[in-house]
Amino acid sequence: MVRSGTIKVQTDLSKSLEILEKYWGYPSFRPLQQEIVESAIYGHDTLALLPTGGGKSVCFQVPGLAREGVCLVISPLIALMEDQVLNLRKKGIKAEMIVSGMSLREIDIVLDNVRFGNTKFLYTSPERLKSRLFLERVKQMNLGLIAVDEAHCISQWGYDFRPAYLDITNLRALHPETPVIAVTATATERVKEDIVHYLQLTKHRYFEGDFSRKNLSYEVYHVENKEQALLYMANKFREHSGIIYCQTRKSTKQVALLMRSNGITADFYHGGLTREQRTAKQNNWLQGKTKVIVATNAFGMGIDKPDVRYVFHYEFPDSLEAFYQEAGRAGRDGLPSRTMAFIGEGDLSEIERKVQLRFPDPEEVKMVYRAICNYLQIAIGSGKEESFPFDIGAFIKRYNLDAVSVFNALKILELNENLVFSENALHYTRMRFAVGNKPLYNFQIKHENLDPLIAMICRTHPGVFDNYVELDEQGLLRQLRLTKQELYRQLQFIESNGIAEFNWRSEIPRVTFLQERLPDDYLTISPKVLKTRKNVAFEKFEKVRQYLTEKTCRSILLVNYFGQKGEKCGICDVCRADKKKAVSDDDLCQLILDYTQEAKSISELKQLIGARHEMALKRLILTLTDEGKVHVQEGKIRNSAP
Repeated sequence: MVRSGTIKVQTDLSKSLEILEKYWGYPSFRPLQQEIVESAIYGHDTLALLPTGGGKSVCFQVPGLAREGVCLVISPLIALMEDQVLNLRKKGIKAEMIVSGMSLREIDIVLDNVRFGNTKFLYTSPERLKSRLFLERVKQMNLGLIAVDEAHCISQWGYDFRPAYLDITNLRALHPETPVIAVTATATERVKEDIVHYLQLTKHRYFEGDFSRKNLSYEVYHVENKEQALLYMANKFREHSGIIYCQTRKSTKQVALLMRSNGITADFYHGGLTREQRTAKQNNWLQGKTKVIVATNAFGMGIDKPDVRYVFHYEFPDSLEAFYQEAGRAGRDGLPSRTMAFIGEGDLSEIERKVQLRFPDPEEVKMVYRAICNYLQIAIGSGKEESFPFDIGAFIKRYNLDAVSVFNALKILELNENLVFSENALHYTRMRFAVGNKPLYNFQIKHENLDPLIAMICRTHPGVFDNYVELDEQGLLRQLRLTKQELYRQLQFIESNGIAEFNWRSEIPRVTFLQERLPDDYLTISPKVLKTRKNVAFEKFEKVRQYLTEKTCRSILLVNYFGQKGEKCGICDVCRADKKKAVSDDDLCQLILDYTQEAKSISELKQLIGARHEMALKRLILTLTDEGKVHVQEGKIRNSAP
């Protein structure tokens, strides 16, 4: 039954296709997309489970455009929001986002523009839903659709649980008639149940894509020398695009160096790079200048390169959800592609050790929290909903702490809903003119040396009088032939005279406090939260162990994990091994007898039958000799039949 309400809906069934072709340039949807899109357009609560590469964002962006009002998108990652907002703007669609690092004034302007302008999409993090001010402004908006991206984050059984996702119910209370669409790429049965329950999806429509990727071979190899095995396979694919995933930044550099030193064009990528570095490396790979990108899981989100022929795992993640998403970036054009995991001695023990480290002692977490508050000079009772630059490297050095322990403590503090740590909160300088045309003109007359800069900003940055816009620093430097130092000197002079407001460029991670700083004795780390998350983490690790060690079709193991019934793929390492074993002793005996009508050497037989059957060949030759069916003389075998 279609939900009734005051939101007007375009009733033409062709509307979704018109939007798709107009903005995305595609004449038709991928499998299931149109059904999902039209479910949301017609006001149904919708849950869509589409595997990696299935085009999830289109499933809420098209109905967001088709329905009257604003589409509010809840998303967990700044990088993901930036990517989607940028792509929408390139299509001429008005989209805004509210992320950590924005000033209160900037947030205020964005919310006003969304409420009173013709903005179609507002992206924000789930933690923003804890702000009364934000909720009050959203209450006054005409919301046409609420989209929950990466919806698995709402479940404690999900591999990336974000407690703030539970606050999405606040939106439902404010806009009970607005439909909700929840999308994710990975969800077990328990996670799907939680999504429906916590998002209060009523009479919802459910769509689930096929998790089997028939063009992908999932292969696992237990090897003595991972570098040698990795290099051997990379050489076989040296003319093709590929991704090699690692779990540490150090490993990405080492493996990329190994590739380059052996003549393979490779580069590394991780979350600690600057925005310019990440963009340059990504573009070189997308354009084929770099064949192999060696990366942590920071790479791949929002990237849809269709011709990735292989994804290798030099180091394996601690959940099958993460592995499935990473491996799923291969073969999106539907052509045969390979995914391989190289497992060395001790790798499973190392994964288990890292899972254990993710759950430090509560007293250690409290100590890190206290140190962070002191480092940022947060007084007891203050800090709530405030965001601060947080140079984690300098922090670790000042307090002589272990980097892994600090990072894991931050994750526990996020689960405990004390704060949010945004490692990739990188942004360029943003500005808006704080005065109108006449005062600005008078300022230009008074300061002639600044006239070229101000005129260029006005000409190349539309909307700079109304909104904060990202400053095109490289364009200004090139057009005005200024040094970077001189450009910033002029901009700072403009700011000091009250002509413009700036949110200056930052490449430093940020910490956002979700509640005021508590006295040391009042801070409690929920034992239930810790115990539950630890149990979930080790359950997921056991599934990883099973996947890597069982002699069952890899595709069946993966598909079953996500609640679907799998069939033997025939192309994974297990299925291939089974096919090799399928040759019976009788078949081999008959082959030997047929082939030795004339004397043949042992090496000729090996070449015919294959090295994989060498042991069986030796055994069967002895058996046939004992039975008098063949005889061996001077290294040659001959059938004894007359």
